[in-house]
Amino acid sequence: MPSVLERIVAETRSSVAERKLETPVEDLQRRAELRTVRNDFINVLNQPGVGLMAEIKRGSPSKGLFAPDLVPADLARTYRDIGAVAVSVLTAPAFFSTDDDLCAAVAALAGSGIPLLRKEFHVDPYQIAEAAALGADAYLLIAKTLDAADLSELSRAGEEYGLTAFVEVTDEMETAMALDAGARAIGINNRDLHTFEEDLGTTERLRRFIPDSVPVVAASGVRTREDMKRMEDCGVNAVLIGEALSSAADPQAKARELLGR
Repeated sequence: MPSVLERIVAETRSSVAERKLETPVEDLQRRAELRTVRNDFINVLNQPGVGLMAEIKRGSPSKGLFAPDLVPADLARTYRDIGAVAVSVLTAPAFFSTDDDLCAAVAALAGSGIPLLRKEFHVDPYQIAEAAALGADAYLLIAKTLDAADLSELSRAGEEYGLTAFVEVTDEMETAMALDAGARAIGINNRDLHTFEEDLGTTERLRRFIPDSVPVVAASGVRTREDMKRMEDCGVNAVLIGEALSSAADPQAKARELLGR
């Protein structure tokens, strides 16, 4: 039986093949050219201190729909107001999301200078053109779902659009593969993508393998100020928080708690 991750990737490939027939990549490229403003994803991660990358997330395959009333534009503005350095937006159907969530966030944050990450299972250069056309500034690449050649190709695919590849890793081998692919920003996922179990020790273990010249984001499993402090102590540039903020009754209060303000 295929794992949840393998099923999602297979469904993504099938969906991409269908979208290619409906919308030629040339159409996406023309739309991307109209997006004349791109926000610098690497620059905000390199700012002093540990930044908050806040995520717009409705649910997950493991926990189901936990934020059914989420309004992407409103939450994006809330994240802007609490000082998030970047905003990550889930667009994958497996996470109860669509590209409409990203479009709403792009419109809400126009002119703010806050970069937006399209958090999708990118497995084909066509999807990078989609991300550019939608107005994203960066796009997720999950090392576990790609071989070394594909990771290198997709890492470079965003350059022509001014987009940054954000490569997610979960172990030493994937970290080495990301660095070999020339990753300019790396996310360490504390969640096992097969079992969905979380372990903050993953960031503590892998951070030392990544040079200081590459900004690092700790992702998943951070729900309390103690968790946040533990990640800060690793020397990461930012912490990505989704569920704890998206599902909070008062995201601003939760952010202040997490940041110790």
